Amino acid sequence: MGVFVFIGYDPATSLFKGSLNMDTSGYLITDETMRTNIPGVFAAGDVRQKQLRQVVTATADGAIAAVMAEKYIESL
Repeated sequence: MGVFVFIGYDPATSLFKGSLNMDTSGYLITDETMRTNIPGVFAAGDVRQKQLRQVVTATADGAIAAVMAEKYIESL
């Protein structure tokens, strides 16, 4: 048995308004490697524009972002 509580769809990204590209709902726009429009800045999880918002997809986003951030730092 499981309980899933819906807490809404508020990406809480107002801090990044004017800096990072967002859709009209405030979700951050990234590519498939979690890169934003600013080099070296990655976004992952439910703040990102995507079709499915669940723990498993947010976790996968985090893993991708971590690897890509490491590669970015190594390339500097």
